[in-house]
Amino acid sequence: MWARALDERLARATASASRDELSRLSLDDDADAVRKRYEDNVEAQTRELEALVAVFAERTFGEDAEKIRSALESGETVELESDVSAPYPRIELALSVDMDDDACVRVICADGTLEVRALPMIFLDVTLPREYPSATGPIFMLRCDWLSSSHLSALCARLDAIVEEETTRGEPVLFELAEYLQSNALREVLLNDDGALDLDASAPLGWGTSDDDDTSMTFEVDMRAIAMARDVQEAEFSILRADASARRRAFLDSTNNNCCVCLADDILGRDLRRPSGCQHCLCVDCVSRMASVHVRDGSVTRLICPKPGCSSTFSPLIMREVLSNEDYEKYDTMLLSKTLDAMPDLVYCPRCEHPVLEDEGDGTHCGRCPGCMYAFCTLCRDAYHPPSIECLNPQQKLAVLEARRVGDEKMSAEALRKYREDLADAAAQAYVTQKGRLCPTCGAGVVKNEGCNKMTCACGSYFCWLCGDKLSGDGYAHFRNVDGEEGTSACRLFDLEEIERFEREMANMHLNGGRGVNYGDAGPRGRPADIVQCIRCKAANGRFDNNNHVTCWACQTSFCAACRAVVPRGSNHYGPGAGKCKQHAPIAR
Repeated sequence: MWARALDERLARATASASRDELSRLSLDDDADAVRKRYEDNVEAQTRELEALVAVFAERTFGEDAEKIRSALESGETVELESDVSAPYPRIELALSVDMDDDACVRVICADGTLEVRALPMIFLDVTLPREYPSATGPIFMLRCDWLSSSHLSALCARLDAIVEEETTRGEPVLFELAEYLQSNALREVLLNDDGALDLDASAPLGWGTSDDDDTSMTFEVDMRAIAMARDVQEAEFSILRADASARRRAFLDSTNNNCCVCLADDILGRDLRRPSGCQHCLCVDCVSRMASVHVRDGSVTRLICPKPGCSSTFSPLIMREVLSNEDYEKYDTMLLSKTLDAMPDLVYCPRCEHPVLEDEGDGTHCGRCPGCMYAFCTLCRDAYHPPSIECLNPQQKLAVLEARRVGDEKMSAEALRKYREDLADAAAQAYVTQKGRLCPTCGAGVVKNEGCNKMTCACGSYFCWLCGDKLSGDGYAHFRNVDGEEGTSACRLFDLEEIERFEREMANMHLNGGRGVNYGDAGPRGRPADIVQCIRCKAANGRFDNNNHVTCWACQTSFCAACRAVVPRGSNHYGPGAGKCKQHAPIAR
């Protein structure tokens, strides 16, 4: 719409300028002088347009700009038509509004005040009559998507004053117009007395929200001013978009940034990545390593910002950038699968594994597969049966499948394969029922073989192994005696048996030199090792090569195995002389 309005207004202005030139031509009897003046004007216009295209480069638009740009790139001579009947040269400039470094402009909008570091472009559309610059000024129009028609009309009036001043001297004026819009327009015309850009002012500038009939509040709109924003909300959006783009460019060009993982402090902005929804920055190497680990472990749902307390996720675009093609395919597949698994009303068809949505609201637990049209019970995954008939539990289902073994040889290959899959699934379900727990979020079976009672499912949710409750946050608030807190339940984070198993394992690793190798009665150097108890935590520690200085593996206490005293760092506990222990000596039994 605005493009059509621009062409219509330009056509009217050009027609008016043509009539003025014809009237001047009819009054001038010296045709050669007129021709000479036109040729001089065309030469001046050519030089000015060449300079504009060279300075503003890709921010110049139009057929004439493209022709001049191509000529400059190829080294050819730029020539504009000098015939009176030829179309007027036309060019459009995209001008940025200059702002002081690190300075913000307050923008008053309908819903409040913004502080921005950049503003969108102003477009100056210029047509050059044949009498320019010797006798008349250029025909120009202004358009942008962040100022009202009244704002642009005020700018047109100021540009008219500049054109009138320069035309009296017969000098080109396009650079002065562009320089004014870039450097002075904001300060001299657009900002109010408080130094703010008021987009919501009633009058004389702004779209206006007042119903006041005061004639002093009226403002005549210039036909050369084209506002592309229909209201202040659209203008506000354009300003915010330009400000965000400028801030991102500044961030990409910045240096000496910090990575919140490896703590490097000399990283370029373009080498940092941020999760969606937070401002925490990670270098590309850290994001790549973290993503590779989660893809390898199958925990893509926990691929979030590593900053404590932040759960922002990384966008797929970042993952595609930092992962190899193979790993990204795995990431995409696992993320989709885990997202589907987290849906409480989604199950998989037991025949073709097609995702199926359970019928809602009727309580029949019936799933109808759109792939193979199989109807099944979503609870036991057998052929559908009415709710009045109870589902077989895993042990019963396993017994039924075991009874079918007799017919293995009479089954087709496909039926036999399916039967064995069902048998394996039933055995796994029976094992989980006896030994494991079901995740309260996705219903997957989980079996614990060691470790604490805080369980982490493959879907990313936490639950308690003892009571089966789903845990919120990091999960530790559920357990008592963690960091001295009472906890929200009677469940313990570690069972006593697990603590004793861990201590035995760590003590054995320490006695074996930390290598997990059984040396028997010898230490890592093949020499006998004494077993001494820590004087604080009573953990078993190895004493190698008759060295009486021992550091406990469990509580990190340093003590003397000879006198059973704590040895502070840097003390003179060992040495010759009275009152000192020998560091290397056998212990008296």
